[in-house]
Amino acid sequence: MIKFGMISPHPPILVPPVGGLRIKDADRSQRALREAARRLKIIERDIDTIVIITPHGSVLGSTVPVYSNPVFEGDFSSFGASKPRFSFKGDPELAVAVIKENPNLISRTPETTLDHGALVPLYYVAEAGIKKPLLPIGISFLPLPKLFEFGRLLAAAADKLKRRIAVIASADMSHRLTEDAPAGFDPSGKIFDDKLVDLVRRYDVQGILNFDPELAETAGQDALWSIAVLLGALDGKSVKQEVLSYEGPFGVGYMVATFEPTA
Repeated sequence: MIKFGMISPHPPILVPPVGGLRIKDADRSQRALREAARRLKIIERDIDTIVIITPHGSVLGSTVPVYSNPVFEGDFSSFGASKPRFSFKGDPELAVAVIKENPNLISRTPETTLDHGALVPLYYVAEAGIKKPLLPIGISFLPLPKLFEFGRLLAAAADKLKRRIAVIASADMSHRLTEDAPAGFDPSGKIFDDKLVDLVRRYDVQGILNFDPELAETAGQDALWSIAVLLGALDGKSVKQEVLSYEGPFGVGYMVATFEPTA
């Protein structure tokens, strides 16, 4: 059963040992991430496993990669900060159960190292004192409805094991908001971000799943894939959603949002 959902950006600059003084330019995102982690902390006793979907880990073309190892580790040494170093217990049983739901759509990956797409959101989870087993999931460049279906299978596998899960969709938005943005400037970037923030705020699932692929491609984003999985996991639930923040201080759009299933 899914108990909590979250959209989190993943720029390493949001991690204080990496960002240093520059983190003040993304203060709204940092405060929102801490608020989201606080909300998760409140229901920590109701969570068995945290599922993190990262667009920077294993990426496959035709199947969704599920990390099935018992331990996962990682740090920000490639971004100039060797500490903190993280180690998380995995949930191999849930991983196997998810794969069994549809072996043609889902595959196992032996990856044990967590990338920054997973570690940035998890930094704030750990900072809040939350310690739970982890199930990392990569992405696949499948159509969004297929990834939504994977999210439904993820929730079904958790239900069969009576696992209570929190699902974090690691997602940066357009990388083309300014002239000095990582992918250069394109006016479609702001259009993409404004539209996606609005769709999330209204919880317009079909609007997200049918998002204009040409606009998404031109905007240079890595958000829709993981968000589609999260929405699939929430399918059939009454949800209280809230966009906690949006900003684009370094030419990349950052959105923080929470999704709380209601009785």
